[in-house]
Amino acid sequence: MYWNLTQTHETIDPSAYSVSNGRFVLHRHHDANGPHLDLRFEQDGYLAGFRIDGFTLEGEVCATEKSAHPIQWLERDGDAIREDSGTYRRHAIGDNEMHIELHGAHGVRTLRATREAGLAPSTIRDVCATLRAHAATTNDAAKLIADGIAARRRATERLCGLARELDGAAFDEAICKRSLASLALEDIHAQLRSYESRFDAKYPPASVSQPSNLDEQANLQRNEDALAILRNDPHQTRIFRQSAS
Repeated sequence: MYWNLTQTHETIDPSAYSVSNGRFVLHRHHDANGPHLDLRFEQDGYLAGFRIDGFTLEGEVCATEKSAHPIQWLERDGDAIREDSGTYRRHAIGDNEMHIELHGAHGVRTLRATREAGLAPSTIRDVCATLRAHAATTNDAAKLIADGIAARRRATERLCGLARELDGAAFDEAICKRSLASLALEDIHAQLRSYESRFDAKYPPASVSQPSNLDEQANLQRNEDALAILRNDPHQTRIFRQSAS
């Protein structure tokens, strides 16, 4: 489960939502998983909060919920660098959205936090198993998924284009795409090869190379030019006669 955090200038009516108050601290840290910000909030004797990718709250950033931490982190920094601290007001707007006002050393910042739907554990397991089977890393997952979606789209569009040409008015694109949606990419390619064979049978491809008609007049002129060279060069004439004999 992760959240999108966006700095905003929106104002809300505090009386309309449940409000929590307390102290906060914003730490900059770099661990084995890379650079990040730790935004921690005081509540009920412990610290809750977010791990935020990167070193900025500017724009839209991705954050994951952190486990509970000791309240002492409000006063100590360890190997992290303190970016800001102060007090906060958090307005919960349902279960999947909140507004957070940070009253820190650099003034007031307002964040809008929206919870994004996460992947089911079984889906995560299947993705990780597929990556291992193909000797890919989790860092490659997003790129490979994007490549797979693009490959499916190209194969589907090509198949539909061939089917439209071959089947004419009988072709229904919506039905075709629905039938392909449940297939693996390999199965789509198998059907595509079948349509390509039908298309080639209906419209045989032209030969890669075709004989061209010779210009007889130009050919005679080239022969005359060659004979003129031989007449003017005795050495070339001897070579020509020797090769001819």
